[in-house]
Amino acid sequence: MAQLLVSIRDTAEAELINKCNIAIVDVKEPKRGSLGAATPKMLEAISGIISQPQTLSFAAGELSEWLSPNGQTFNKSPGSYYENVWNTFDFIKLGLAGATRDNNDWKTQLRLFFGEIPRDSKTKPVVVSYLDFQSSHSPTPNELIDFASSIDACSTILFDTFDKAKNSLASQSQSLLTDLIAKARSRSLTTVLAGSISTDCLGTALTSQPDLIGVRGAVCDSLRTDSISSDRVNEFVRVLQQANWNRALKN
Repeated sequence: MAQLLVSIRDTAEAELINKCNIAIVDVKEPKRGSLGAATPKMLEAISGIISQPQTLSFAAGELSEWLSPNGQTFNKSPGSYYENVWNTFDFIKLGLAGATRDNNDWKTQLRLFFGEIPRDSKTKPVVVSYLDFQSSHSPTPNELIDFASSIDACSTILFDTFDKAKNSLASQSQSLLTDLIAKARSRSLTTVLAGSISTDCLGTALTSQPDLIGVRGAVCDSLRTDSISSDRVNEFVRVLQQANWNRALKN
């Protein structure tokens, strides 16, 4: 049965989410894009609020934001930048928007980025596959499934959308999305499906059988850049549990 990941942005939302029954609390800054990065200071503050042993993840933005003008080196060290959060967060995710347009060697660069994660930390990399890969100039989902399964430390792939005006179900056909998730599962990857998923399309999203559903906009007061509502989170949890139960009965 699918579990729930909810993305939060600050300490106020951390206080709200702390009392909700969800699998993963994710941290990002929605005003900075699909995977907008929160500051290390904010990550530290949030980790101090969320009750352990709650699973925590955070977004580090897009790979292009970390690259120097020559596209070969980082403009700052990810290892040093996040040095105070490696041992409190379970997962880090990084987007690849623009990677194919800029003709970057994204595989080498992404390996180098993930290589900055200290080996003795609890943090593991998550490979992000934008389902709207053509318009976001990102590698294809199949390429990223293959890439994720080639990294020993990586056990999770996130299927998301770069353009939040469209949900993940509009970015890929249902049959193709189901095939992608099945392929990832066959590679022993945990799958997360996100991208403007609401309660209205949740049943259809679950058809592809992801391990987790990721949301933000669906649990905000209005827009995804607004504050989340604990009532909306609890309602989404209720609807997800009911949808899981309905699927179980049918099977």
